[in-house]
Amino acid sequence: MINFFRKIRQQLLTENKFSKYMLYAMGEIVLVVIGILIALQVNNWNEGRQERVDELKYLSRLREDLKVDNAYFKMRIDEANRYTDACIEFRDKLFVKQQSLEEAIALWDIFRVFNESEMLTIQNSTYSEMLNAGKMDLITDPELKSLIIKYYRECEEASNHITEFNAYTVDVLNVMHHNAPNAYEMEILSEKTDVGFEELFGYLNDPTSDAFGIILYASGIYLTKHAVFRDRYFEELEKLSTDLIIRLEKME
Repeated sequence: MINFFRKIRQQLLTENKFSKYMLYAMGEIVLVVIGILIALQVNNWNEGRQERVDELKYLSRLREDLKVDNAYFKMRIDEANRYTDACIEFRDKLFVKQQSLEEAIALWDIFRVFNESEMLTIQNSTYSEMLNAGKMDLITDPELKSLIIKYYRECEEASNHITEFNAYTVDVLNVMHHNAPNAYEMEILSEKTDVGFEELFGYLNDPTSDAFGIILYASGIYLTKHAVFRDRYFEELEKLSTDLIIRLEKME
């Protein structure tokens, strides 16, 4: 094809048909430009097609991560419900006079149910990969992109608050153990001494004592913590993850 055009060009020059040669040259330039534009268009189309394939792959991975998170939040909501119920039961029984070491141990068993300080753990590997690789722009739906960013931002905020609240409850727990030894420590002590139950656990039956007060305060802090985690974080994040999963499934 190149040789064909070269022969035509040489023939026009030989015949001294300069005007026709110029027209031909311009036509040749136009053909070259058109060829370049077509090549660029094809390249852009291929890049756009590949980006669409990459977008769907990332969104599929995000959906699977969100499903893991969604199940996790449901589990944490169930745990929070169990913990808050145990907190309320403990506070009710705390005001009932403890008659024996066995009753005191049973009371502390309830406390152990809600004495938890688990951190927030989510599956964010795909999102982190997209951020680090600058791939967030692959998401063509601006509303979806905004919701995904919002979800992970709220997860990070919740994680920070949960970490702070857990650290505080651990401090409160340490103060409580310092002022009011638990039943298991006293059980060991009672086996080695002749000290009676009232001497060991009198604070459990004295709402005016400092030890009773710190126990009541600690149980209240844990009740508040688990209720806040459930209502403010786990339920909200469960709803957000559910909405995102539904949106992503519709895109397949």
